Amino acid sequence: MKEKLEHIFIIVGSIFIGIPLGLIVGLVCWFKFPFQVYYQARADLALKRIKRAEQELQKYNSENIWERHIKRIEEKKSYDN
Repeated sequence: MKEKLEHIFIIVGSIFIGIPLGLIVGLVCWFKFPFQVYYQARADLALKRIKRAEQELQKYNSENIWERHIKRIEEKKSYDN
């Protein structure tokens, strides 16, 4: 009989301790989750912008500046005539 009371006391005590702690942990996670998603989305966006800028730089570095200048002049000549 004493063992059963001890088991019941342990079960009831763990429930009384577990429910408030579970609620506190749940609320903390509930408040932190949107901010984690926001920061991850901002980091992903920054990485996309960096990759896009690197691609643009590679595109401009692959061509010679004088070749681009001559190409623009030729395009202007065709519009002027």
